[in-house]
Amino acid sequence: MEMITSRHNPLVKAVRALRSTKLRRSEGRFLVEGVRLLEEALAAGLNLETVLVCPELAVGTRAQALLTRLRESGVRWVPVSASVLASVAETETPQGLVAVASLPGPPSVSALLEATDLVVLGEGIQDPGNAGTLIRAAEAAGAGGVCFSAGSVYPFGSKVVRASMGSLFRLPVIALGDNGKELAASCRAAGWEVVVTTPAGGTPFWQVPMAAPTLVVLGNEGAGVSAELTALGSQRAFIPLAQPVESLNVAVAGAVILFEAVRQRAARRKAAAEL
Repeated sequence: MEMITSRHNPLVKAVRALRSTKLRRSEGRFLVEGVRLLEEALAAGLNLETVLVCPELAVGTRAQALLTRLRESGVRWVPVSASVLASVAETETPQGLVAVASLPGPPSVSALLEATDLVVLGEGIQDPGNAGTLIRAAEAAGAGGVCFSAGSVYPFGSKVVRASMGSLFRLPVIALGDNGKELAASCRAAGWEVVVTTPAGGTPFWQVPMAAPTLVVLGNEGAGVSAELTALGSQRAFIPLAQPVESLNVAVAGAVILFEAVRQRAARRKAAAEL
């Protein structure tokens, strides 16, 4: 296939346009960049529509092995010049591969709650690095999904994708918009614990029951969880901090709470096995 050398090529322009969050949402597609993330995307079975490859930059054993896997998987890849690759890449030092992927179809909220017993809801999570790391922490803790509601960053933006380190490809992630309160209400109606994190005034997190089905609700570091969503909680949890530290970022706080749920569930299983 002939190498594309013009940044005005229709395919290149279409790929570059997907740097826009609005277009990603409307077209149901997003960009995956770099060797590691493309390896994870292939392993997760993500639908890769097209991969732009710069032979000058995509060098090394791993990159070549990845190109072989792309060929074997029937993924269309197109050679492009370094300047063209740089025009679509969203990193400062691109590794020579940028793919267009279809957004994974998220389950409905009802299907998600039927499939798992541990879900994360982030409200007003505006930092993409924190959002991606939270997704990664949720997968590590065995959560069944992560939802983002009002005021949160779009979860399929490039920085979120990179920070999730591939977890975004495997874990159901749902952009709820203004429906976060509906999710919390549905969980309460189904008998779930709805654990709302708070900077103070709640129960120390290790005393909050999370062995049963649980929705963990997290807000951003500055504003916290809204009063409306807090009112829907069955539990309020806080993480005691040594002075003078005032707060943790949402990804760290989420990991602390989630792995407390893991600990409680392991203790419950152990107790049941000893009966």
